[in-house]
This record gives sequence, C-alpha cells and structure tokens, in this order.
Amino acid sequence: MPVTERAPESVTVQRDIPFHEVDGETLTLDLYDAAAASGPKPVAVLVRGGAFTSGDKGEFARHALDLAADGFLVIEPQYRLAPEWTFPAALVDVKAAIEWARTEGESYGADTNRVVGVGHSAGANLVVLAALTADEPGFEPELYPGASSALSAAVGYAGVYDFHALDTVTDVPAGEGHRAYLGGGPDDEPAAYDLASPVGQVNTGAPPTLLLHGSEDDVVPPSQSELLADALGPMTDVVHETVPSDHGFPFHGAQYDDVYERTVEFIRRIGTDSPDTDGPRGAGDDTGLPGGDLSGPTDRISDLGSGDVHGSDRRDGPGF
Repeated sequence: MPVTERAPESVTVQRDIPFHEVDGETLTLDLYDAAAASGPKPVAVLVRGGAFTSGDKGEFARHALDLAADGFLVIEPQYRLAPEWTFPAALVDVKAAIEWARTEGESYGADTNRVVGVGHSAGANLVVLAALTADEPGFEPELYPGASSALSAAVGYAGVYDFHALDTVTDVPAGEGHRAYLGGGPDDEPAAYDLASPVGQVNTGAPPTLLLHGSEDDVVPPSQSELLADALGPMTDVVHETVPSDHGFPFHGAQYDDVYERTVEFIRRIGTDSPDTDGPRGAGDDTGLPGGDLSGPTDRISDLGSGDVHGSDRRDGPGF
C-alpha cells in the first residue's frame, strides 16, 4: 500500500504508488505534492541515473521537495534494470510513468497538458529519448491506452546521448554498464545502439530541451551533451550549458541551488506548453511543436527482435 508522509514546507509525499505492472513486476513511484499550491500544477517526472543497472527511486528527493513547494506535482518512478531487462524496457517504464501522470494527475490538481521530464545520467537518456519517441507504438506501455507519452520539455543532467560515441572514449567490459542494457556491443546489437541513442532519434517534434553537464565529468564525457545540443539545435529551443563540477553536480551542495534555479527558470520560460495529447501520435502526425511533422524510429523497432528485451539476472554496480 502507498505510504503518505508529511515533508518539510507542507509537501506531502506518497510513496510506493503502483503505476506499471509488467511481466510479473510491479513498479512504483513516489508522488510529491504541496496542497497549498494554487491552480492547475504542471507535472515534473524525475528519473535517476545508475548506469541502467543499479539504484532505485529517491535519488531526486531534494529536487522533488523543492519542485513541489514551487507548485509542481512531482513523481519519481522506478524502472526495470539491466541485465535482467534490456532496452527498451526502462524506456517503456518511463513512458508508463508519464502516461500515469496524464491518467491520474487530474485527481491531484495537475495540468496534464504540461508534463516535463528531468533526468540525470542514464535517467537523462531515458527522459530525452522518451521526448523524442513520444507515442511511438513500439516503445509504448500496454497500460493507459490513449494517454500520450509526449513531454512539454526535457532537462538532461550529464546525460548519455550517443552510445557509439561513448564507446570510443570509454572502456566498457562486455556485459557491464550500457552494454548490459543494450544487450551487447555495437557489433552485436547495432539496432539497440541506434535506437537507444537520442542523437539518432532527433526529429522536428523535439520539445524544448535544457542540457547541463559537468565540465570535469570523468564518467560521461561532456561531449555527449555537445553532440545532442548540435543535433537538436535546428529542431527546437535547446539550451546547453556547463557546470564547473563532476558527474554528480546536480546533487552537490555547492552546485545545487544554481542547477535548480537554471532548471526552473528554463521550464518557466518555455511555459511548459504541450502538444495536443488527445490521442497517440505517430510518424507523420502534426506535433504542435516547432517544426510540425514527426519522423520516428517505428520502422526500425522490429530490428530488435522479441528476444532482445531480457537478460539473465539483476546485479548492481557503479557507473552513470
């Protein structure tokens, strides 16, 4: 059963709300809400890192409390981990959380036409990729039919956006890190490498995007954000900035206030306007965002094959 707590600043926290039951697993989310917030509240979906292989919701608790106090309805979901679950399982789970917010959010006073995603590291990959593959049938959960997985804006902290480029600058043993998530190396899983890389999925339906990266990041190279910013630049409003810190900068006391303020200022500046979310959006549909038509990866999703979603077991480990 969900647990309700009273947090500082009159923010109520409801923990462990089920939102996605899939293949014998029940995923849950934490919901942060300030009852004193007036008017329909935009929704913020916060997605943690962990190299796709480790961790649990709760990493973004401080951000969630502050965002709720500032008038957002905030959710932080779980997602399935590699190597037990490979791409696109985690992406589908993040989309399920977005669609849960659209389906259930009104009962919490949310404006379900304004949903933004914020992610760190592997979570930034998932948030940005969810935004770029909004309503693509091959990546959608079976729950919440008719609900859109589109995001009004995406914020990526220290994200992984091009797995091919990442492999050229990092030494990743087979079966670990992102290779565990993708099911192997680039020669083994070329379709997963392409489809899971936001750089390869950039399209004219991309929402406004903020990319922040630590200038001293030795886990995910700052060049990852540069590559995505260059790709997104012709398509949408993109802000790319560096922070004088390492990979964990969003959670460091010295950088927290600055990063938080940059994030909220960006979200408020773009107004968290949303495309039409009355129904699923597919390739060729008008997105209502800059650029109009959406070209997507639907025609290549079948390359993954039915056997490429599962691994053998779950293990935790360090990384992004």
